Amino acid sequence: MPFLHPLSRTFRYLEWIILIAYVSMELSETTQDWTLVFVFYGAFLVLSCFFPNRRAYPLRLLYVGIALTISVLARRAGINSDFLLYAYLSKSYFLLNRRGATAAAALVMVPWIASKYLEQVDWVQRSSEPIPLSVFDPMALTRFVLISLAAYLAASTFTLIVSAMVVNDQKNRQQAAMLSQQIESLSADLERTRIARELHDSLGHTLTDLDIQLAVAQELRQRDPEQADRAVDIAKMLVGQCIEDASRALQRMRQSDFDLNQALSTLLAQVQQTSNMQVKWKLNLPELSVYQSYQIYCILKEAVRNVQKHAQASHLTLYAMVVANDIVLDIEDDGIGAEMGSLYNGFGIQGIRERVQLLGGQLEIQTALSEGMRLQVTLPL
Repeated sequence: MPFLHPLSRTFRYLEWIILIAYVSMELSETTQDWTLVFVFYGAFLVLSCFFPNRRAYPLRLLYVGIALTISVLARRAGINSDFLLYAYLSKSYFLLNRRGATAAAALVMVPWIASKYLEQVDWVQRSSEPIPLSVFDPMALTRFVLISLAAYLAASTFTLIVSAMVVNDQKNRQQAAMLSQQIESLSADLERTRIARELHDSLGHTLTDLDIQLAVAQELRQRDPEQADRAVDIAKMLVGQCIEDASRALQRMRQSDFDLNQALSTLLAQVQQTSNMQVKWKLNLPELSVYQSYQIYCILKEAVRNVQKHAQASHLTLYAMVVANDIVLDIEDDGIGAEMGSLYNGFGIQGIRERVQLLGGQLEIQTALSEGMRLQVTLPL
C-alpha cells in the first residue's frame, strides 16, 4: 500500500523516541548485558531507517517479519521492546493492509506471551531465593497466560484500530484531493463554456449583421452607390460595435461592476439605429449580482436580435422592471409571428429558455402566424 512520505518520518521519529526512552531506562540497570542491549537496539535503529511502502509485497512482508522476530527475541533476552512491537504492528497495517496486519498480530501472539513467561522464569531462577512453586503451578500459569493474552489483545487491537483510522483518514484526504481536482477541471470547462457563449452572444449577432450589410454594399455599389455607401457606414458602425462588445466581454470577465440598465439602453439604441424598427423601452431594474445581470442581458439581447433577424417587425416594445418581488421582462413585436411548434427551430428560443432556467425563472410565449410574438420572463428577485 503506497503511502505518503511524511508518514515514514513520523514512524522514524516515534521509534527513535522509544529507543531513547529504553536506553535511558537501561542505563539504570547495573546487571544488564550491554552487548545484547547494543545489538538489539542497534537492529531497531537500522529498521527505523526504512519504510518500504513502495517495495514489492514480499519485501514488505519480509521487513515486518524481521521486525516482529527481533522484537520477540529482544523480549526473550530481557530487552524492553513492548512499545516497539506495537509500533511494528502499526507499521504492518500500512505495509500489508488490514488482513496482513491482523495475521501478523495473531502469529506473533504466542511467541510473545511465551517469551514474557520465560523471562519471568529466568528472573526467578537468577534470584537467590528458592524458586516458588507458584511459578510452575498450572493455575498460576493459566492465570498468567490469560492476563498476558488479554493485555496483548487489548494493546494490539487498539494499535490496529488507530492505524485503520489513520489509513481511512489518508484515503479520505486523497479522495478529497481528487474530487477537488475534478471540481477544478469542471470549473475550468464551465468557464471555457461561459466565455465561448459570451463571445457568441456578444459578437455572433453583430458579425452576422455586418456580413449582411457588406453583402448589400457589394450588391449595390454599381446600381445604387448612395445606398451602398449607407450600408458601408452601417458596417463601419457594426465593426465598432464588435470591438465594443469584445471589450465589454473582457471587462465582465475581469471586473465585478456591470450596469445592466445602461448596457440594455445602449443595446436598444444600437438596434434602433441599425434597423427600420421603432423601438420603445422602459428599464427599471434594481442592482443585481454580476451573474444575474449578465444572464438577463443575454436573454434580452437574444430576444431582440431574434426579432431583428426573423420577425420582420416594424415595432418592438421592451419592458424590464420589478413587479411584486419578481423581475419581469416583457418583449413584444408586431412581426410575422410563428407557429408554436416551430419555435425551437432557428429562433434562439432554446438558448433563452436555458438561461431562464439557470436563473430559476419561467418563460411564457404568445404567438401565432401574422400576429407577432410576445415573450414574458419572470425571474425571482
